[in-house]
Amino acid sequence: MLKQSLKPSLATYTTLIDGYCRSGVTGEALRVLYEMQVAGVKPSELTYSAMLNGYCKASMPGHALNLIEDLKARGTTINRTMYTILIDGFCQLGVVSKAKQILKSMLVVGINPDVVTYSALINGMCKMGKLDETKEILSRMQKTGVLPNEVLYTTLVCYCCKSGYVGEALKYFVDIYRRGLAANSFIHNTLLCALYREGMVTQAEQFKQYMSRMKISFDVASFNCIIDSYCTRGNMHEAFSVYDNMHRYGCSPNVDTYKNLLRGLCKGGHLVQAKELMACLADIPSAIDQETFNALLLGICKHGTLDEALDLCEKMVTSNFLPDIHTYTVLLSGFCRKGKIVPAVILLQMMLEKGFVPDIVTYTCLLNGLIKEGQVKVASYLFQEIICKEGMYADCIAYNSMMNGYLKAGMIHKVDMTIQDMHHNEVYPNPASYNILMHGHIKKGHLSRSVYLYKDMVRKGIRPNNVTYRLLIHGFSKHGMTEIAIKFLDKMVLERIYPDRLTFDVLITVCSEKSRMSNALQLFNCMKRLYMSPSSKAYSAMINGLIRKNWLQQSCDVLRDMVESGLEPNHIHYIALINAKCRLGDINGAFRLKEEMSALGVVPAEVAESSIVRGLSKCGKVEEGIIVFCSIIRAGMVPTIATFTTLMHGLCKEGKIADALHLKGSMELYGLKIDVVTYNVLITGLCNNQCISDALDLYEEMKSKQLRPNITTYATMIGAIYATGRMLEGEKLLNDIEDRGFVPSYKDQILEWRMENAMRRLNVIRNCKKEITSKNEVELLHADHESMHKAAED
Repeated sequence: MLKQSLKPSLATYTTLIDGYCRSGVTGEALRVLYEMQVAGVKPSELTYSAMLNGYCKASMPGHALNLIEDLKARGTTINRTMYTILIDGFCQLGVVSKAKQILKSMLVVGINPDVVTYSALINGMCKMGKLDETKEILSRMQKTGVLPNEVLYTTLVCYCCKSGYVGEALKYFVDIYRRGLAANSFIHNTLLCALYREGMVTQAEQFKQYMSRMKISFDVASFNCIIDSYCTRGNMHEAFSVYDNMHRYGCSPNVDTYKNLLRGLCKGGHLVQAKELMACLADIPSAIDQETFNALLLGICKHGTLDEALDLCEKMVTSNFLPDIHTYTVLLSGFCRKGKIVPAVILLQMMLEKGFVPDIVTYTCLLNGLIKEGQVKVASYLFQEIICKEGMYADCIAYNSMMNGYLKAGMIHKVDMTIQDMHHNEVYPNPASYNILMHGHIKKGHLSRSVYLYKDMVRKGIRPNNVTYRLLIHGFSKHGMTEIAIKFLDKMVLERIYPDRLTFDVLITVCSEKSRMSNALQLFNCMKRLYMSPSSKAYSAMINGLIRKNWLQQSCDVLRDMVESGLEPNHIHYIALINAKCRLGDINGAFRLKEEMSALGVVPAEVAESSIVRGLSKCGKVEEGIIVFCSIIRAGMVPTIATFTTLMHGLCKEGKIADALHLKGSMELYGLKIDVVTYNVLITGLCNNQCISDALDLYEEMKSKQLRPNITTYATMIGAIYATGRMLEGEKLLNDIEDRGFVPSYKDQILEWRMENAMRRLNVIRNCKKEITSKNEVELLHADHESMHKAAED
């Protein structure tokens, strides 16, 4: 142009300046700016805007501000576009505070920001994680009549999803349609991915159906999230079904798709299928990368053998994929997981020899291996002397590993010291750090300390997760504060943190043990709505609690639900229900339960039939029990020892001693071994009917069969002999009791005094034994409770 004497215009110079600025050559852009001024062409606002944009893109905010000051000195008006460029420039550099000052300067000089200006500032805030501050800016926008557009909503939804605030993202999504706008496919796919990523599977499935109804296409990222969700839940059939659908929707799988499928197969222990998939991927261009190999290696290290892992490393080399530091770290982690600490250390030395500098992840794997093997002191030395003192940055995960080790070793004071050390080194705790601390304090019974830690998390803006709430619920339940535990469950749901199975199990078990069955059933129904089922222990606790309350229909419903969920019911539940039905006169219901128990194969047929006999006998319906008993005999089955004994007990209570003794003869005829309990039932019946001689004969028979009479036997017989005044007949029995050491021997005292003393002492022992048994049962119940809670914590 210049050679042909064509004079460049303002548009020519501005275009050239803009081109240089976009290419990052701000020096040349500045030269052209001077050249145009020398040529007498006055730069326009657009020219200066291009120059400002160039400085900001080149991370030269000082030059941009100097240009603004220069323009002000010349009397050039700084327009909205220039201010917006400056705000965007400072936001891109992360200096949001300066961007906000520039916004205030705009308002002071009477220039109203538009949606683009506000979008630039909000985008910067979101990048810096200051999502809370965006609400203030949005409020100011709307007050001045500036409404968000599709681009701004896309920014807000995207960053809310990235930060895990899916609830807020959904609110913005609804707001888009409320303002008459339409959400683009990117927003839909971002939301779908976030719902799956946050574990909100039910909502994600509903949103996916909504997208299908609205004919909004899924992108590859969404397909990958859906596949990853199914893989995480172990549903590989559905994961491969979605993979097949990708082609139907015109979406090609990428390397992340195959990586997710491989991870899912490996996580489920399907190593054979994972290897077959890997073999198929070898024929697909660009389907395998270094991370794909590492994903399979991780699966083999977890579920396979170390030889297989080493073989895969060799295949990597032959496939022109050299093992990287992550490969070595995964392999080292595999050695540590298998308890092979020495080979892990040798591998670490190999890494150093090959020029790989182990990072904090590698050392953390070694830490976990040492802790798993109980080598907490060695792990502590590695952490303090190698990781911390060698200038390596110990991250939050490394600190968490160390705290977990101290916690397992019962060194809670060391856990507190480690958290202080984190603060000192400016390593900020994450939810897992607080969870480890809370776990330790709850184990020690320091509930108030755990509550303080929870409040501290909230105060510092650290979002409590599922494990945090589960620990608190466990702690409150353990201390009998069920109401507060349930309130924390409500709080979880309000914060869109959906309780897992273990959380529900803890609460259902505690409510059932305290006979708060309305609460237990409410929690149970809530689980069903979330497509979850309680564990076998929680089902058992609920059924027992309902039976105690005589809520038999609900108990039967829960028992059947247990069967439908694929868990094997305990025959004790069926027998307890049969007894309760018989007690309440619902004989038909008892028979239905018996048939159900028999059909499920929970117990053999004779045991199922025998349960009816025992249920009828226990509730005083002995005649009906005998009818069922006879039908069992006629069917060629042999009732259980417990059935014979229960029926004898019922007959003895009705004074039908002869019939009870006849049953004893039948037991012997069928080859059943008569135990001490059966003899005690008969002896008690004979003593109650003052048949002392017959009772003594049975006593001698017991001894002849090498059965050792117990406290009940002796107390019953001594009491009956003393009551009937037949002291001489009881002298031999008294000698046996003294010889067994149950009571001291007082041969020099009169027989009546000795008998009275023995009776008193035996009753004391029997009562003490009952109390100890009751106490042991309570302790056993607490032990069961503790083990279940420990599973929840782990």
